Amino acid sequence: MAQGDRQFVDALARGLAILECLSRSHQPIGNRAISDAVGLAPSTVSRLTHTLCALGYIRPTGTGRAYELTPKSLTLGYPVLAGLSLRDRARPHLEALSRKTGETAALAIRDGLYCTFVAVVPGTNMVSVRLATGGRLRMQVSAAGIALVAALPLQERRALAGRLRADMTRRGESTEGFDRALEACLADGFATVRNSWKVGIGGVGVPISFQGETAALTVPVATGSVSEEQMRGEIAQAMLQEANAF
Repeated sequence: MAQGDRQFVDALARGLAILECLSRSHQPIGNRAISDAVGLAPSTVSRLTHTLCALGYIRPTGTGRAYELTPKSLTLGYPVLAGLSLRDRARPHLEALSRKTGETAALAIRDGLYCTFVAVVPGTNMVSVRLATGGRLRMQVSAAGIALVAALPLQERRALAGRLRADMTRRGESTEGFDRALEACLADGFATVRNSWKVGIGGVGVPISFQGETAALTVPVATGSVSEEQMRGEIAQAMLQEANAF
């Protein structure tokens, strides 16, 4: 995985790759699916899942042919969340956004080619979209992810946008929607997406920065109940106000 680096421990990297693979899956998956996802031989995956089970980080489900993360895996992430000063700083702004809009409000940070929600305040509307702390979305299909790309310096933004386009091309997806949303975010200060990662779901994202850390405020919406005009109007304006007060 890191050719020529004698200090790099391949076995550790492979085990972490399996944990990341399971964290991205919305359901238990077996060794063959893990093997295909991480590019390791089935025999290697079998030994690693056995080891992770023995350590208590994953467990077999159903017939024992598929695996899921256990609560012990949360111990790897909670100390990081607890140490995020940005998360504490964002909490009152998320609460204010949720009160103003009735929608769920969240704080997202970059995680490779994904964005991860590190703080969530649930909405009060009956149809508000639910998010989970620790949930992840691909950056190019989420308002938060596009806002995070827009917040980067020019050269970093170009490099990351290129990687995201390449990922979309590999998946057989058009990059036009991503390009339009990124261009609009750079012009308007906020990103909007509708039905890009799931039909019926959209979102607004605004980049923020605090003590050198970059993140995004985001509000997911049900597109059947919230129009694009509302997203770009009252919701985006409320988010920009909170971002400016950050």
